[in-house]
Amino acid sequence: MEYCYQNFGSRFIWLTDDDFGSGNRAKQLVNELHKRKIGDDLMWFLQWRADDVVRNRDVLPKMRQTGLHWIMIGVERPDDYTLKKFNKNLNQEDSKTAIKLLKKNDIFAHAMFVIGDRKDTVESISNLRDFSNELDPDFLIFTTLTPFPGIELFEEAKKNGWIEDYNWSHYDMIHAIMPTESLSRNEVQEEVYECYRNFYGSMRRRFEGIFSSNSLKRRIFIHMVRQGVIKQLRSMF
Repeated sequence: MEYCYQNFGSRFIWLTDDDFGSGNRAKQLVNELHKRKIGDDLMWFLQWRADDVVRNRDVLPKMRQTGLHWIMIGVERPDDYTLKKFNKNLNQEDSKTAIKLLKKNDIFAHAMFVIGDRKDTVESISNLRDFSNELDPDFLIFTTLTPFPGIELFEEAKKNGWIEDYNWSHYDMIHAIMPTESLSRNEVQEEVYECYRNFYGSMRRRFEGIFSSNSLKRRIFIHMVRQGVIKQLRSMF
């Protein structure tokens, strides 16, 4: 990180470490960063499990001091059954606590949800929307369950004839590739858009975002409003 900062002028560094939360790695990294002559204009981004955020709550203030402005958490689903099916070993309470801890430490809280499991219904996705509003992260992305080639889901979906779209340019986790047991692929797509509209269409959330004390959140919401991002998203389908 120091090398990139000093030799390449890097001011935004994305750590793509899937096992960052193991052991004392977080504490060791921030202690080392404190020793280095890195300016306070460095921003680094981290993908982290909710339970790791909770377990490292005492390290979060120091992480923020060393330039950690942004953490993305894969919340995925509000129901423990689907989380177990996805092999996530997570639970709702860890997700709630993690988002609160990030906000408390002025770290931009970015959450991810997945829509389109075979058991998904209008009701289950409505419950997901309710949970996303209750969770209230700074930024939220809803993705579609996508059967990427090479993973177990692809083989299962192909074998059972679930895949309706083999246009690889649509495998971007925005376009719906498969139906569920009770929803057509088009209906899954509409539910994804409705999730975005429901979350970002809130005038309260827009107002709070534009005037947020968190500079990153403020910049993103101003950009989204100016560019009409949600309307542009709707035009993609």
